[in-house]
Amino acid sequence: MASKKLFHGGTILTMNDDLPRVEAVGTIDEKIVAVGTLEQVKKILGEDHELINLNGGSLLPGFIDCHVHPVGSLFYYIYPELSEVKSIEEVKEILKKHAKDKNNEDLILGLNFNEQNFDESKLPTRWDLDDAIPEKPCAILRTDGHLIVANSKALEWAGITTETIPPEGGEIQKDDTGNLTGILTENATNLIMNKLTPPDADTINEATLKFSQDLAKKGITSIHGVIELDTKGGVENLGGVSIPIMKLIKSQFLQNCYFLVYTQTPKKLKRIKKPPLHEDMEDGKYKIGGLKSWFDGTFGSSSALMFENFADQPEKNGFLVINENVLYERMKAAHELGYQIAIHAIGDKANRMIVNMYEKILNESPRPDHRHRIEHASMLTEDVINDMKKLGLIASCQPSFLNSEYTWLEKRLGKQRCKHVYPYKSLISAGVLVAAGSDCPVEDPNPILGLHALVTRNGFIPEECIPIEEALKFYTVNAAMASFQEHVRGSIEIGKMADLVILDKNPLKVPPNEIKNLRVLSTFIRGKRVYKADADS
Repeated sequence: MASKKLFHGGTILTMNDDLPRVEAVGTIDEKIVAVGTLEQVKKILGEDHELINLNGGSLLPGFIDCHVHPVGSLFYYIYPELSEVKSIEEVKEILKKHAKDKNNEDLILGLNFNEQNFDESKLPTRWDLDDAIPEKPCAILRTDGHLIVANSKALEWAGITTETIPPEGGEIQKDDTGNLTGILTENATNLIMNKLTPPDADTINEATLKFSQDLAKKGITSIHGVIELDTKGGVENLGGVSIPIMKLIKSQFLQNCYFLVYTQTPKKLKRIKKPPLHEDMEDGKYKIGGLKSWFDGTFGSSSALMFENFADQPEKNGFLVINENVLYERMKAAHELGYQIAIHAIGDKANRMIVNMYEKILNESPRPDHRHRIEHASMLTEDVINDMKKLGLIASCQPSFLNSEYTWLEKRLGKQRCKHVYPYKSLISAGVLVAAGSDCPVEDPNPILGLHALVTRNGFIPEECIPIEEALKFYTVNAAMASFQEHVRGSIEIGKMADLVILDKNPLKVPPNEIKNLRVLSTFIRGKRVYKADADS
C-alpha cells in the first residue's frame, strides 16, 4: 500500500522561484506529487493519507551538504575526539585514559584538536605527547586533517627518523637543532595514517548508524561524499579501504550520496561507476560524480598556498601538495572522459592557479555545462571571481569555516587580505553559483550553523554577509545544481524526491543573530521520516 503524506499548517518554502510559497504539499512513497492549496493537495492524494501538521513551523527541501568525508567521519565516532579541549594538558589526560586498554603495538589516535582553542595557542609536539604516553605509539590529528603530531614511539613505529625524506607536498618538521618535533603536515601525515589498522566491521557499522542519524538530526538528506579509490594518496589515505567501507555501510546509510572520488587515474572511475555505489536512473540514491583532488593545504596548518607570506609566520607562504603539471594532466583526462572535476584550493595563489588550469582545459577541450568545482575556494581576489563566472566554475564552499576561524584569521593573514576570504556576497554579485558544505568531520555538519555564518559572519568582514534567502539556496537548489541533480532534489516541486525538513520557525522571519537557534523538528528522506525531535527537546 502506498504511503501518502500531506504537509500543512505552517510556512512552506519551496525554493522554487516560480511558486515560492504554497499552503500544502503531498507525497506518495518517495516522490512529491502535489503542491498548492490544502484542498488541491487533498484532492490529488485522495483518501488514507497521513496528515502532518507543521504546527506553525516551516517545511523546506532537505539540506544538502556539498562536501563530506563519509568514511573519515566514522573514525570520529570510534577514536577520542578533542575538539572541545582547551589545553595541551587536557589532551594528555584524554589520551592517557584511552591508552589504558591498548597494547604497545596499537596506535592511540586522537582526532579533531585545534590549538587555536588552547589557552596558549601553540601546536603540541612529540615531547608533549611523550609526557602523556611514553611507552605506546600515539598521535593526534588537527581539526582540518592536514597536520598530525606524533609522539616518539609513533615516529619509531612508522619508521620516521631525521633521515626520512618527506613525500612531495608534505613536511616533516624539525626544530632549530635538527630534532624531529613530531609535527607532520599534508602528504607527510600519510606516513602515520596509512599504517592505521581499520576498525572491525561491527565497530564500523555501529559508527555508521550514529553518524547517519546525526546527519538526519541536522536536517541533512543528501551529501556530496569525498571517497578515495587508490591505495595511496589523498588526504585521508586509508590504504584503499574507503570504497570497501562505503560498500559495507551503504545499506545503513540514510542519506542520498553523490560521490567525488580521489584517484590518480581518472579512467578508473568507470570501474566503480556501477552498482552498488552508482545507480544509472536519474533519481538513484547513489551516484559517482567525478574526480576529486587536493592542490594546497589550509590556513590552520599554515600550508595554504599564498602569494605573500603569512603575517604571523613570515617564513611561510604554504605549498602545493601535488605537482601542478601532474594535477593538470589528471584534470584534463577526467574532463575529456566527461567527468565533473572538484579541486581543493584554499590560498589566493592556489585558487588563481586552479582557475588558470581550468581555463586552459576548457580552451583546449570546450565542454558545455561541465559544472567543474573549486572546493573551499577560500581566498578569492576579484579577478579570480570574474574568471570563475566566465568559465562557469562552481564555488563549493564551507560557511562554517567562518565559525571556527574568524577569531584568528586576521592574525594569520593580516587585515588587508581578509577582505578576500570567504567572499560570498562578491561571488553572488558576480553570478558564480555557490553551494555549501561542511567538510565534515572538519566542521560540524549542521547547516543551521552554516546559515548563521553566511548571514552574520560573526562580524568578520561584514560587508560579505548575505541575506538568509540566498543562504538557504546554498544548501538546497544550488547544492542540487552542483551535482547535476536539480531535476531530482533541491526544491519542493512535483516529481522531485520527498527529501524534506521541518524547522521550528520560519528562517526568513528570524533575526540574524538568532538563526543559530533554529531547530530541526523532523527530517524525511525519500518520503520516509528518519528523524523526529522529542516534544520536550
